[in-house]
Amino acid sequence: DSIDSHGVPTLRSSSTISVIYASEFPCHHNLMKAISISQKRCLKLWTGDEEEPILRDPSLLSMIKQAAKQKGHGKHWTDANMRLYKQLAAWRHVCARQEKMHASEVCSLDYLVHIAFKLPKDRWEMRHHSYVLPMLLEDESLPYLNELCELVTSSDVFQRKGQTPSTESQSMDVVFYSSNEDANENNHERRKGLFKLL
Repeated sequence: DSIDSHGVPTLRSSSTISVIYASEFPCHHNLMKAISISQKRCLKLWTGDEEEPILRDPSLLSMIKQAAKQKGHGKHWTDANMRLYKQLAAWRHVCARQEKMHASEVCSLDYLVHIAFKLPKDRWEMRHHSYVLPMLLEDESLPYLNELCELVTSSDVFQRKGQTPSTESQSMDVVFYSSNEDANENNHERRKGLFKLL
């Protein structure tokens, strides 16, 4: 891949060169991701910002709002979930320093909200929630997935998970992956809520 004399990205194959215009950028996921990472690195260079504020993530704010109103899945979000989320964000920062990359390349803050809420304890459960894992978690030769799982399983919220009444601890995944055609309207709404979370 390269950029031509007019500043337009091009894709080079063995025999042809394709010009990509700005209007077509959204169709090229990898290119958009590369541009996004490049922008964040440039911003960090000039401003010194390590990364986006962890308490302003839209998924987190949605959870907090639902918890305050005791509505939706967020009504089960507690201070213990928040403590775990902050620990996961700190872990992400350490991983980024070790790998010399921007923290967003480790995983998104949305993903950490997802982990802090659903509490997967191993790779299989993480794939159950999101089959495609972030790159550093996908690589079995690296220690990061085990570190993440250790943070989850040693957290207060995970330890109290078995003490939650069954009516409140119903897994969101059971609802999301259900193929029961007779699911009631409430379950339908819960599926819609999960899509928004993801």
